[in-house]
Amino acid sequence: MECAIALPANAQFTANLTVQIAEIEGQEGNVCLKLFDAAQGFPNDNENAVARTCVSIATTAQPFTYSFPNLPAGSYALAVYHDRNGNEILDRGAFGMPLEGYGFSNNAPAVTGPARFQDAMFLLAGMQSIEIQMRYP
Repeated sequence: MECAIALPANAQFTANLTVQIAEIEGQEGNVCLKLFDAAQGFPNDNENAVARTCVSIATTAQPFTYSFPNLPAGSYALAVYHDRNGNEILDRGAFGMPLEGYGFSNNAPAVTGPARFQDAMFLLAGMQSIEIQMRYP
């Protein structure tokens, strides 16, 4: 005897993403995380991020861990930066180089500019954990 479960055509599966950052330099400021589900605006545009938060480093245990619950399953890319001065902006120098630590999902490279969405993209389905390697100037 076979058993079938019918789901509505518009059913969405949700997933949970846990982000872990092992090496944050210092205990001052915040860690800011921006999650994108499309290339538009990645990694800097707050308006196009599907989720965005800044969390005080002083109030979190090391390694730093943050969870995004109940996300629709799909493709995402994450940008992270260590906002030392608490202004919720990745501070940059005269030539656009970051003055604060930053990182991307998949540890995507940022050679001549920010990482590309395609390089940082990962598939999220179910419960998933990713680790971000911070880069400091």
